[in-house]
Amino acid sequence: MSAPQWPDGLSDSTPLPYTIWRVLHQVDGVRDITEVARLAGLTVPDVNERLNAAAQWINRAAQREQQVTDQTATMVTQCLMPIIGPMAEVMVDEVLDDLGAQATLSALLSGLARQLTPERVQQFARNLRDRGIT
Repeated sequence: MSAPQWPDGLSDSTPLPYTIWRVLHQVDGVRDITEVARLAGLTVPDVNERLNAAAQWINRAAQREQQVTDQTATMVTQCLMPIIGPMAEVMVDEVLDDLGAQATLSALLSGLARQLTPERVQQFARNLRDRGIT
């Protein structure tokens, strides 16, 4: 079996859940997946699952740091609309205006979340996840 590798874009400072780091700590590019599983105290399918989860985390992190496009702004507005109604479009536009031309998805979502109650933030996050935005 070949040795598993860290996903592209992953670094020591990437915030990941412990269950994923527990596996990645054993991945050194030399050990095969069976040895990584043994050292992590998991099964080979569990290791594969954690490696796939790490790649998904990296992809989501990269997505959050991309600049906001018109399409992304529209999708965010659509996720916010069921929670606060037609004011969603105004809120998104105002946050984007405040952020300027280099607005990232992460900054947009943070700016919107600061204006919502904790319950609404949770619903907003669910709506974003359902659309594959975060």
